Order: sequence, then C-alpha cells, then structure tokens
Amino acid sequence: MLSFEAVHSYYGSSAVLQDISFEVDEGKLLAVVGRNGVGKTTLMRTVMGLTDRARGRIRLADTELQNHSTYERARSGVAYVPQGREIIGRFTVEENLRMGTFARRDGRREIPGLVYELFPVLEEMAQRRGGDLSGGQQQQLAIGRALAMEPRVLLLDEPTEGIQPNIVELIEDVVMRLNRDYGITVVLVEQNVPFARRAAHEFLMLDNGRIAAGGTIEGLTDELVDEYMTI
Repeated sequence: MLSFEAVHSYYGSSAVLQDISFEVDEGKLLAVVGRNGVGKTTLMRTVMGLTDRARGRIRLADTELQNHSTYERARSGVAYVPQGREIIGRFTVEENLRMGTFARRDGRREIPGLVYELFPVLEEMAQRRGGDLSGGQQQQLAIGRALAMEPRVLLLDEPTEGIQPNIVELIEDVVMRLNRDYGITVVLVEQNVPFARRAAHEFLMLDNGRIAAGGTIEGLTDELVDEYMTI
C-alpha cells in the first residue's frame, strides 16, 4: 500500500532521513519507534511532502507520490494527524471535521457517521469552538478530521502523547479498531512500546535518520528497545 525506496529527506541542506526503504502492506499497522530526534516525524512529513525536499521513490499503491503536492497526496488517500494536532481553534468542531472532507476523492462533504460512532463527544460538542476543547478532545477531533476524508492510509504521530489516561485508552482502542475492523492501513509513530507491540503487525526502528532494525512486531525485543530507545 505504501512504500519508500532509497528515500533521503532534507531540511535545508541537512539530510534528516538517509536511504530509507520499507513497505507497508494494505490493511497492516506499522509502528515507527526510536528516541526523540531520530527522524520519526520527518518520515511522516516526508510522506506528505512537507520537508524542504526529498529524493527517492514514494509510492501509494500504484501512485508515485514523490512529485505530487501535499494536497494531491491527501487526495490520493493519505491522511496525517501530526503532533500538536493543528486543529483550527476559532472553527467549530463541525467545521474542523468538514475540512477533512475536502480531500475526499468522491467530492462529498458529509461527515462520515464513523467519526461520531468512534468519538461521540465530537457530536455532542459539534458547535463548540475547537480551541475550547481539552487536549484529549482536540486529539479526538484531529483523528476525526483525518477520518472524514475516508483515507486509505492513516499517519498518526504520537496520538496519545500528553493526554489524560482515560482518553489514551480510548484512542489506543480506536487506532486498533480502525486497522483491525475497518481495514485502514496505519503508520503509527509511538514511544509507548507496550501499545506498539499490541497494535502493530510490523515495526521500523529509526536511529540518526537511518533504519536500525525492522520486521514483524515479534522482533521488537527488549534488547532493541534498550539499545535504541533508552536514554
């Protein structure tokens, strides 16, 4: 479904990612792990064309993405939930969600019922401003907005970071349901190793902008975590 082939990605003249190659099969969940600052977020931004430049091949199924704009990549079926959520605080919850529909391939503007099924609080607060929501509610809104485009691939950058424990459990459950029950291919940046092990089929360990290890999730051993994730 999504693949990188010998991808290098740059901010200015600095190569943050170097010679990255991997693929995620349709319907699978890939966990991207590693210490802070090793290139995990840059990998997600590279998928969306949000770094200064990149070289190599990036493919979504049969579509070559590397020469496409960010909007065209979204229209191809890639949705991105970044760190910081980036909702529009002055827009209502409903308006934020409707923004996601503008990347839909079928041109429809209805908010899918799945969004409110997974996150009932968003329907209850549909006319509240996004900026008035709690951090956990804003994260639900950010994921809901991504789902409003009915993506083929969902990129999630540390979706449980900095939110209250009961919402962490909800979001972890939703991520797994989206993958297992609804067949959405997921790339998940996650520091929570136990959650990554529960949710993912495969993992990618980054270190200094390169792939240090990868494979089936059973290969994410305590030894690898100690070597590449402990401070």
